[in-house]
Amino acid sequence: MTNAQRKALSRMAAMNSASNDRKPELTLSSAFLPHEAGAYYLATVGTVGKIIKLFAKEIEPPVYTYAITTIRFEQDPDTGKWIWFDGKEKLSPRKNPDGWRLGSKKLFDTREGAEAELQRVMVKNGDRVTKVHDLPDDMTELRKIRSAHHPDRNNPDSDHDLYQAVIEKIDRMRAVNV
Repeated sequence: MTNAQRKALSRMAAMNSASNDRKPELTLSSAFLPHEAGAYYLATVGTVGKIIKLFAKEIEPPVYTYAITTIRFEQDPDTGKWIWFDGKEKLSPRKNPDGWRLGSKKLFDTREGAEAELQRVMVKNGDRVTKVHDLPDDMTELRKIRSAHHPDRNNPDSDHDLYQAVIEKIDRMRAVNV
């Protein structure tokens, strides 16, 4: 055995003994601590199930539902870990290179970030409901759009998604005014 090999072995033994003595410490980057605002946002995309017939000639694309869930973490008194109960199980956030995740979904610090993610997914899915955010806040304008795209008027150019978005916006405006 050469001197270089002996030195290398002694260095490796010293490094191993030093690493065995220390326990991994939780650093601020690896331990989850909720930010000052307290709430995180989760962008969720689901599909409304449709019955698929084997020999259907017209297969309809899935109908997507988009939602933003506000997450408020609580600290488990027994373990000290931050958890969120989703109604079925307790979930803990985990660290990824791009940020914190809850399960397979990314946690957003601001609601704007979650809304931007939903907009990106809507565009990817080709969903026209993105227009609900572009609709005017004037009730008379909304009624004009609704009547122009009413599906019962036998209008071949009617946009059913836009009509539905207008209905949702009118309902929201009525709920706020009540």
